[in-house]
Amino acid sequence: MNRVRLVLSLVIVIAMAGAGHASVRVGGWSLSANGQLARDFTYTGPCPVDLRFDWGVIGTEPGTVTYTFLRNDGGHSSSSQSTSLPAANRSMPIIDEWHLGANTPQFANYSGWVQLDIQSPNPVSKRINFTIHCAGASVRVGGWALMANGELARGFQYTGSCPVNLKFDWGVISTAPTNVTYSFLRNDGGHSSSSQSMNVPAANHSVSIYDDWRLGANTPQFANYTGWVQLNVASPNTVSQKINFTIHCR
Repeated sequence: MNRVRLVLSLVIVIAMAGAGHASVRVGGWSLSANGQLARDFTYTGPCPVDLRFDWGVIGTEPGTVTYTFLRNDGGHSSSSQSTSLPAANRSMPIIDEWHLGANTPQFANYSGWVQLDIQSPNPVSKRINFTIHCAGASVRVGGWALMANGELARGFQYTGSCPVNLKFDWGVISTAPTNVTYSFLRNDGGHSSSSQSMNVPAANHSVSIYDDWRLGANTPQFANYTGWVQLNVASPNTVSQKINFTIHCR
């Protein structure tokens, strides 16, 4: 009888001791690509793409979670991090980000994974598998300049006789050969709806887009005139870049 009581007491002590330790689990996981949910963990579109991996971690009680990431390319294998779980039974996100891909054959159909490895309070691992299909071109504005009567307007300013012939220059760079559709918008409302297009024949090579404006007069209005012209690229992706300028008509 005493032995039975002793065994029962030990069971109760062990149960009580075990109940005092926190544990965590991964309740869910997701992948976003360029800020949008990647359904079926798959992305198709221009690259590089910003991937965001999200694990929802749930603890049995408040505490600190220590973890690392491991990627299929070997990255992040040893960087230890930690986060706090402020409440029990509530999902808290652990996030990893990866800027990945290019418009090359390697990434036309690229499969990879990122694994969350929780070290404490208990070991848990969860891998997110994904696939990206890098397709199509994307463009950016690599630089911009202003010419006044054929000369570079340093500091985007011109002082001299008016009217002056202003030439606005944007250097557009594409990830692949493509056709670029664009329009201009000026501070005076001009060019707001005139759509144009041009061909970018090669990747990673700057091609200029120009806009001309004959402006100003020797009147008080243009003695110190500040304005702007904005390039609005509509396709293959939306990009805008404004050139601000000042002219001093003498």
